[in-house]
Amino acid sequence: MSRIWAVARHMIAEGIRMKIALVFIAIIALLMLTLPFMVAGDGVTLKSRVQSFLSYALGAMTFMLSMLTVFLSCSALSNEIQNKQIFMVASKPIPRWHFFLGKWLGIATLNTMILLIAGLSIAGFTWYLRTLPTDIPGDREAVESEVLTARYTQRPQEPNFDVILRDWEQQMREQGHFSQTSAAEMALIREQRLFDIRRGWRSIGPGQWREYRFDAPLVNREDPGTIQVRIQPASPAGTDHVMFRMLWQAGDLSDVNTVTRELESDFVAERYHVLQVPKSAINNQGVLHLRLANLTQPDTLIFTGEDSLELLYGIGSFGWNLFRALCIIWCRLAFLAALGLLASSFLSFPVACVLCLMILLVAIGHGFLNDAIQWTDKGAETGSTPSRMYNIFSLITGRALLWIIPDFSRYDPIGNMVSGQVVTLMWVMLSFVELIFIKGLLLVLAGCTVFTKRELAQVVV
Repeated sequence: MSRIWAVARHMIAEGIRMKIALVFIAIIALLMLTLPFMVAGDGVTLKSRVQSFLSYALGAMTFMLSMLTVFLSCSALSNEIQNKQIFMVASKPIPRWHFFLGKWLGIATLNTMILLIAGLSIAGFTWYLRTLPTDIPGDREAVESEVLTARYTQRPQEPNFDVILRDWEQQMREQGHFSQTSAAEMALIREQRLFDIRRGWRSIGPGQWREYRFDAPLVNREDPGTIQVRIQPASPAGTDHVMFRMLWQAGDLSDVNTVTRELESDFVAERYHVLQVPKSAINNQGVLHLRLANLTQPDTLIFTGEDSLELLYGIGSFGWNLFRALCIIWCRLAFLAALGLLASSFLSFPVACVLCLMILLVAIGHGFLNDAIQWTDKGAETGSTPSRMYNIFSLITGRALLWIIPDFSRYDPIGNMVSGQVVTLMWVMLSFVELIFIKGLLLVLAGCTVFTKRELAQVVV
């Protein structure tokens, strides 16, 4: 272990001395110092300004550190081999895999140091921004309760749609329908009917009331303060210029002590709006009843997305939430470090950089590529024989590639930090498991094997 740490210390010192590393570190420092005074959000609310700062600061830091990690790791072995500096180490009694692990540990430690400094800067400037004056009523409270917090997200309780579908099908069969319908056609009918049932449950017609229930077992209803219900009403026609007038009320009607007064508000379609609900509206069973009425004529409103209707309540602090977010970002950087070292063990510096940047782009656009693979899957059995064989080959190789390369969109905590949603400890653990202990370890093992068996004097391109 002492040999590995000795290589790591040398890697840290070498990384700090490199001009390209100094450039990236200087850019990160410049961004951290200037962004708090440059971002304005929507130019009106303090909440928007704090959210914009968190989004730009965390996004810029993640991007710059990703680039720094790629360039450092790709040059760590390839440049030493090209400049023949590696021969000084190879002649000493240190296994090559110790040397490889030491390089990875050094880059990971350097990233840890920069992340901690940048994270402290982000936290400090965030606390500075929250103290700025604001003339908008409730704006400062919104910053505290909707941004500088760690809120848990709860979706509404859904009825048993399968039971509803089964009852509908039984009723239709009793009326003589579907007697001549094939199994394949019946499957399509069930799928469409289930879609209509779900859509109807999330829709509110003109003049109609609908009640949604949210589980909130972690909220103490005796505490003062509010919890938030975030809604995003939409028009079934897909137009975004519709204005909905809604009436809403919270509380269990069987317990008058929880019922709030009815409030009437206007909501713009396709935009998020927050309803401040007192904690006392939660009943003794830990359930929040929310009733919504559509007063708009003749438009129907619908909550289309999964996040278009959700309850949010605080369960932690902003500081620990930021720390957990930085841990997830660190896992991404550690994976990139292992990838870059593997590439530099058998490729020259420019080629290794190109390879790592391409894989980084695939990791960022993983969701889009996965959708493309799904379309290939649907067309794999169509067309001529050569076309089918090509589609099947593309499907197999594409799925294998997407399994090896992680989906970075699944490990992006920036959105949660901006919206004040909790970055869970389970999320952090999953990041460590996939990016470090599974895929990162595979890259390290492959890199150690290649670096141990390769001929150092061999010319690489």
